Amino acid sequence: MPKKQKNNISHLLDILDSLSPFSLQESWDNSGLILGSKDGSFKQIYVALEVTQELLEQIKADSLLITHHPLIFSPLKQLISESYPSSLLCLAIQKNIQLIAMHTNFDKTHFGKYITKEILGIKNFSQEEFLVQFQWDSDFHSLCALIKEKFKLQTLKITQTTNPQCKNIALITGSGGSFISKLNHIDCFITGDIKYHEAMEGMQKNIHLIDCGHYELERYFGEILSSLLTNLGYKAIILDSKNPFSYI
Repeated sequence: MPKKQKNNISHLLDILDSLSPFSLQESWDNSGLILGSKDGSFKQIYVALEVTQELLEQIKADSLLITHHPLIFSPLKQLISESYPSSLLCLAIQKNIQLIAMHTNFDKTHFGKYITKEILGIKNFSQEEFLVQFQWDSDFHSLCALIKEKFKLQTLKITQTTNPQCKNIALITGSGGSFISKLNHIDCFITGDIKYHEAMEGMQKNIHLIDCGHYELERYFGEILSSLLTNLGYKAIILDSKNPFSYI
């Protein structure tokens, strides 16, 4: 393939779409080309969970940054360099850095499967859109111990109900608390960003809840996409988007 075509935004969008169709994204999502031109080109690909000031300062000019989270969700009425996300957009424009996001489409095609199989080591599972389900042969506390070990967590936020079972497990990466109301015949639900009243609903439904954290579940985006692109002849540099939260 000619280098000019290989480094064309439109051509790469087609490749990304074949890996994880953008048509699968939720109606509220904004996956796809966020900043740039389909007729544009790039010299280097970077992949990261999030667009941040620190990462944009690291990236070379005339590059492409592919992230999981879109920098723009809601329509912008102003582009003011002192406000978020305008400040990041202005910096990207100055350096001619183009932005692509692969969000809910990637959740449905890759993220849940990768976390379940490659991180937790669960080989037998099913996935329907966001929701992964598998069977667990031990108790709730051993599942918590596995998650702490695999995700390298010092602490884990949980709610444990009176349900003696922990066999039917569901998992959604990112923020999955809104799915609690839709869960049936599930003993334990693993996700991130569970809100207080979502936890109360889970307890009412007798579902154990494990909140691993949003960042903790999705920090693997770079390594997943980089591997996929490598198999297609592209070199992508993985950048570490740091967790905005710290624990004291």
